[in-house]
Amino acid sequence: MKSKTKCNVTPEVLKTMVNKHFPGEETGSIEELTEGMFNSAYVIRGTGIMKDGIVLKIGPASGTEILTYEQGILRTEVEVYKLLEGRPVKTPRILACDYSHEEIPCDYFFMEYVKGVIWKDCAETISPENRRQLMYELGKCNAAVHSVKGSWFGYIKGDKRFQFRTWGAAFSSMMSDLLEDGRKRNCELPYDEIRDMVKKQEDCLNEIKTPYLVDFDMWAGNVFIDEDSHSHITGIIDFERSFFGDPAADLTSAMMLFEDVEQEPDFQKGYSEISERPFLITDGDRIRMNLYRLYMSVILFVESYRYEEEYAAMVKNHVIKGIYQLLEQLNLR
Repeated sequence: MKSKTKCNVTPEVLKTMVNKHFPGEETGSIEELTEGMFNSAYVIRGTGIMKDGIVLKIGPASGTEILTYEQGILRTEVEVYKLLEGRPVKTPRILACDYSHEEIPCDYFFMEYVKGVIWKDCAETISPENRRQLMYELGKCNAAVHSVKGSWFGYIKGDKRFQFRTWGAAFSSMMSDLLEDGRKRNCELPYDEIRDMVKKQEDCLNEIKTPYLVDFDMWAGNVFIDEDSHSHITGIIDFERSFFGDPAADLTSAMMLFEDVEQEPDFQKGYSEISERPFLITDGDRIRMNLYRLYMSVILFVESYRYEEEYAAMVKNHVIKGIYQLLEQLNLR
């Protein structure tokens, strides 16, 4: 996917970055991974640690136009991988990270190569039986992520301006930042209606008393499964958009995995095994989940500035309908 946020790096510079962190090892092939929509990424193969391949992920260059919440999110991803170490969720190991901007004006890190195929690329060939097993494992992975407690609500950044004592205050700030990003880009959105709806549901949001780790990007493009049987998860990636908040938010961002978690008994079974409590969705959860769907929809609309015009128009035309539908549903509660 072409995006204005991606940093293009020459093979010569890439080899310099590899030599800095893995001295004495020879770089063989370099393959760009083009499916991502925000960062640049490459699979690098060579000798030593690169024998079976490693992945280099590069954030946007300094000064690149990004959204407020996207500031420093590559560092967020590295932090989340550390938080998940030792927990029953398969994530790649970080091999090296560099925020010095010495070789390139970007944050970057190297991580293990995740074997397998992307769930979304083989979804139509997964048998019903294997899908049940995958959903069971996905539930366990989700619960493992949600087992991490935070010290604040909000995005995982060192800047305290993103950290809050209550979930209502955190979510309100998250949405306000996003709407302000939209205004700056002259996005045609129902700003007042969205702000009023978040304010209206503040008490519902504040029913969440403990901040837990939320991936908010666990969709079929970030989940790898085994190539042969398509029956087991081999890895989950891309935790850069994670925050501390309401775990139910992850049940709304599972695009191409499921539409309604309440209709996924195998996911619920796996989730309950790790969380050690019954899986239950309350009326309050349903309200909040629609707020998170609204937030994601506004993100998709506002970030469209970075894509090619035709694709951006298609996204906005689709998303704006969903925004008004969600506002209507929330108004009925």
